[in-house]
Amino acid sequence: MIKTIVVPTDGSDHANKAIDLGADIAGKYGARIVILHVLMHHMSATDVKILSREIGAPASVIAKLEELEQSMLDATMASATGGAPIMLPVPSDILSEVGKLITDKAVEAAKAKGASDVAVQIVDGSAAEAILAAAETEHADMIVMGSRGLGKFADLFMGGVSHKVSHLSSCTCVTVK
Repeated sequence: MIKTIVVPTDGSDHANKAIDLGADIAGKYGARIVILHVLMHHMSATDVKILSREIGAPASVIAKLEELEQSMLDATMASATGGAPIMLPVPSDILSEVGKLITDKAVEAAKAKGASDVAVQIVDGSAAEAILAAAETEHADMIVMGSRGLGKFADLFMGGVSHKVSHLSSCTCVTVK
């Protein structure tokens, strides 16, 4: 019997499909669904800004990301790297705020698909390790996750994450395309 399902999300189309499937299964079996978001430190400020606009982030978040983009441009122009871009990390507080918006949308979608017992976790760290840890801590019977994440680099990254999770997890893993 399926009692707990962990569904990681980064707001991508594949993750949204995983939310739909996980919630549908949770609704049919009366299972608890745990929506998990791992902070996206691998994303550039520009990519986080684009995602933030898509999910309806407040203007204050967009402004902070635009300031970060400008700081990166200024640092690149002032550097002796010959114009090679200087990447500055997106601060964790902004990533957490974006993660909260992503999980809020995921909770809404899960409930619309029939899940009634929905929990949320927003964590930092390696995506695969965080997913495996959440599955263990929550005593998950199933992990439902997207096969790919956001962006071209993230597609490879998330493909690696879903592959690693499916091989190392002690519970059933469903990968959604």
